[in-house]
Amino acid sequence: MGILSSEEGNPFWLYSTTNTQVGSGSAIATSIDGNAQYSLSNSSTLEAGLSVFYRDEVSDEVQRNNLYLQFKNTWLKATLGSKAQTEWANGLSTTNQNFLWSSNARAIPGLLIEANTPIQLTKSIGIDWGIGHYQLNDDRYVEDVRLHYKRLGAIFSFSGKSKLTARIQHFAQWAGTSPDFGELPNDFKAFGKVFLAQKGEETFQEGEVTNAVGNHLGSYFLQYEFDAAVGDFAVYHEHPFEDGSGTAFKNIPDGVWGVLFNPENSRFVKSILLEYVTTKDQSGADTGRDSDNYFNNTVYRSGWTYEGNIIGLPFILANAQESVSPVSSVILSSRVSAIHLGVSGAIRELEWKLKSTYAQQFGTFQDRIEPAISTWHNYVELNYPTQVYGTFTFIGGADVSDANSVVAAALKYRYSF
Repeated sequence: MGILSSEEGNPFWLYSTTNTQVGSGSAIATSIDGNAQYSLSNSSTLEAGLSVFYRDEVSDEVQRNNLYLQFKNTWLKATLGSKAQTEWANGLSTTNQNFLWSSNARAIPGLLIEANTPIQLTKSIGIDWGIGHYQLNDDRYVEDVRLHYKRLGAIFSFSGKSKLTARIQHFAQWAGTSPDFGELPNDFKAFGKVFLAQKGEETFQEGEVTNAVGNHLGSYFLQYEFDAAVGDFAVYHEHPFEDGSGTAFKNIPDGVWGVLFNPENSRFVKSILLEYVTTKDQSGADTGRDSDNYFNNTVYRSGWTYEGNIIGLPFILANAQESVSPVSSVILSSRVSAIHLGVSGAIRELEWKLKSTYAQQFGTFQDRIEPAISTWHNYVELNYPTQVYGTFTFIGGADVSDANSVVAAALKYRYSF
């Protein structure tokens, strides 16, 4: 892909949620992706995948994204290595329907064991689960940080035309070597406290004695899907939390509120998505209660980033060039709000996609941005796939803001065999 921009940087949606395949200032981006599958039996397969990309104007121009080995059967899936998140709703969502892991950063290496498909307890009730261990192997303030992950969900099916999904997911950064505190607790006892989000003992750091061992993040997810005469609907909400106030919903209405509509028998418009995003409450600091500062932490000062890129909600801003110290943070703005529209469809063989977002940045409670910075992010994509010669794509993007506006156009070519 080649990009021509009116400024040094690119419009937001040209590089955000691309797994860093495109840099914020890139003019050229290329990738090679491959995978191989081997059938072990009628119900189990072994898959290996590798993707390498080059893009200019980033610190490491040549990097891997995917590098994994995956075993899969009818009920279990185990993935070892680095594998990017699966794209949801043709990439129309602001977060890929995951507030904490949005495909905004490069794939993180680790081991994930999860349900391949929900386990059916009854005809109408299924259970989804997953547990993983990852290693944050980038250049961080605390080195060699481990990342614990788990999720548990339930799917309730009603009369074949509707279903309700409820899920909780939990991440925790723990262990590692801190320039302030030295080697952080990393034994099995510490992992037990991380797993259960328990407080530390007197030998642990002050914040871990007061709250919990490690830096914890999580989210509740609720989605109702139903079929109607005009098409399929999905209404969903994801609610973030980082401590007890968030788990007790004291930070309502923070999170993502969305609806996806897939029209029936419509080729011109295939999907329409509308999302409202807000992180302004953060447990209500304006009312005198303790406030969070999403994706930030006083021990793990690189925060919820990987290689300087936000792992979750891409509207939260981090300064990758900031030199982190015991009194500084890479998080520039964690209080944001956004209204987002995504639409996709086709005109004969020509596939098209549109994203338009009005976002506001309010800074943090400790360092407010007043007045808020408002930006209108726009993105359009036209794909023309051919049977023989590959896929030709035109991309246009424009960010309109009082602070800075940028317009860009890109041409992309993809060939697979």
